[in-house]
Amino acid sequence: MMKIIPLYTYTHTVNSLEMAKRWLSWVRSNDKAVIDVLAEQAENLVKATSTLVELITKYDNVSEYLSKITDMEHEGDEIAHKLFNIIDQTFVTPIDREDISRLTSSIDEILDYTQGAADRLVLFKIKKPTMYMLEIAKVLLSASQEVYQAILQIRNLKRTKDLVGHCTNISKYEHQADSIYRNAIAELFETNNPVEIIKLKEIYETLEGALDRCADAADVIEDIALKYT
Repeated sequence: MMKIIPLYTYTHTVNSLEMAKRWLSWVRSNDKAVIDVLAEQAENLVKATSTLVELITKYDNVSEYLSKITDMEHEGDEIAHKLFNIIDQTFVTPIDREDISRLTSSIDEILDYTQGAADRLVLFKIKKPTMYMLEIAKVLLSASQEVYQAILQIRNLKRTKDLVGHCTNISKYEHQADSIYRNAIAELFETNNPVEIIKLKEIYETLEGALDRCADAADVIEDIALKYT
């Protein structure tokens, strides 16, 4: 004998299934949105560090370059704010909320230091950047590119070896920058102009600080990789 399902029960079941499908679709779309915004933030960072290298290399129209980097720094703040809004509205995130927060904050700090280095070149009226500034800036650009590539790999957490590989590269760049920084400071203290020493030392420290923040981002990314191994 065929069992007759009451219309109310049938309709309720169909509606529940439809709601579940919509909820899962919403979760998946928000997963993509979180990673997309992280990637957008990292891409903006690469543009800023690339512009810093160009600034130091050409060292012409310095104020215009600073203005560009400052705009990118402001854009980075807006992207970070957008990401936090998405997290607040998302019930399930693709990776832990704390890790997302730490990662976006680290990227934001790298950008802050990048803008700070450019700002000091103008503020201190540096007539000509040193070769050490250019070397560290180039290393910073390479480390930023690794951060960007690592975030793209977060889309596929099964490939954790790739994530760890990018983190290893970032660590190597951070050590490379430390070495350049030490040589720059050693040479700087061989001069006898105290004002110039103070100015250049602060710029070196700001550039080196940006690499330290890259290392912080790498630590977060490596933590994410280990959690999903």
